[in-house]
Amino acid sequence: MKHDDPRSVKALRATSQFAALEPIWAGISSTIQLRVLLVFGALFNERVYVHDTQLVDNPRVVGDFGRSDLREGSFYRLLKELIATGVVTVGLRNHSYLYQEDRQDPCDSLTDVLNSWKKNSPDGKGWVISPASDTRSRMLTELDGILAADGSLIVRYDYESTKDDFMRQVRDAASSPDSVLAGLLSQQPYELRRRYDDILARPRFSHTPIFALLHESGLPVVSELIQIHGLFGETAHARAFNARILGSDWDSGQGTGLAEAVLSDGEVEHLHDHTRLDAAELVEAAYRMVEGPPPDLLAMLRLDEIMELRESARELFEIQSYLEVAGGRDPDDALAVALADCAADYWQHICDHLKATRPHLTVRSTRLGIFLRRKMPRLARVAERFATTGLSTLTEVAIDSVPFVGSNLGEETKRSLVRRANLEFVFFTDSARMRELRDFYPHRGWISSDTRSITSR
Repeated sequence: MKHDDPRSVKALRATSQFAALEPIWAGISSTIQLRVLLVFGALFNERVYVHDTQLVDNPRVVGDFGRSDLREGSFYRLLKELIATGVVTVGLRNHSYLYQEDRQDPCDSLTDVLNSWKKNSPDGKGWVISPASDTRSRMLTELDGILAADGSLIVRYDYESTKDDFMRQVRDAASSPDSVLAGLLSQQPYELRRRYDDILARPRFSHTPIFALLHESGLPVVSELIQIHGLFGETAHARAFNARILGSDWDSGQGTGLAEAVLSDGEVEHLHDHTRLDAAELVEAAYRMVEGPPPDLLAMLRLDEIMELRESARELFEIQSYLEVAGGRDPDDALAVALADCAADYWQHICDHLKATRPHLTVRSTRLGIFLRRKMPRLARVAERFATTGLSTLTEVAIDSVPFVGSNLGEETKRSLVRRANLEFVFFTDSARMRELRDFYPHRGWISSDTRSITSR
């Protein structure tokens, strides 16, 4: 096992926090969808982060472990293989906090995290999986063994600072009248809001008592009020790992996805006119079109294939880690074009591999449109008919780190560059095939716009 510091180098790796593994994430309805997104993350990121809460309390991971020997395409099997190779890095807290005893409880393994949870809440309130689950205990024992072996990567994160980040996000959003959270809270009964405010008034609180309160009050897990707190938790962990966020919106066909609204500091918007875009409009706006197999075939890729394909992604990872511009003119366009060309070439290589290795499954091709996000029609209108995956890159501070470039750019130009260097992948297929594709691919997968910092905290 090697320890990893995501801020120890003078460049930012292409990394993502795998938010789709959040235990209550409503956008994921099957382990097949998880596997597709995990493969996509492994192909387009040098490193993918998962953290202890996800592994300890995600019912789909534990359920897949229970039948992993029976399925070649198991999500759990691929996850543990990617952990063993270091492509997936596990975030492990340095300690938990025992509320009843008012003390820290050191954690050196996933099993330690589970045991500290049992001390805090032996009745399982606020948990997704019962504390009595023997399957989970066996899975964590296996994962702890993998993490102790050579090749795996682990990053120790400060539990208190991560929880401080979560608490700050919740308190700030709850007290801001224009925030998405404040709007959702205003729709709740007085007694629920009072009990919610009591939790926020505590010196320290975590996601667990909030989830317990909202769930026991009768709100379904898919409710936006429950989901937004999961998003805050994933954002806090992403900052701890200095990573982007890889996840999925579940409601973007109805309007602006909740995650999109929160991460863009916007508002949840619901479209009532059911405006639809014609495929020809999207094709015309695309920077480049690529013909190839549908994205659900990504789920079939084995570990050895993923590792081989990643060898062709070195240039893409490098572009995402550094700003490379020939000359000082129009750096944003130069970067966006270089990123789009490299991503398109890489995707074509992936498609060629799938066609060569699985010709009987690739007879029906799917067109992939790669868009510069500044020219992308509103995603809420797209997601109803087309599966989309966002891929974003560089941070403002990373631009500052590049000699002879960052120093010559004004603040507004840097912000514009970050916005304009984002890409959007859109998979085009007929409506009947899209309904079938929904079983394998979430409504909209995304990698968030970058908020990473190159300076240590």
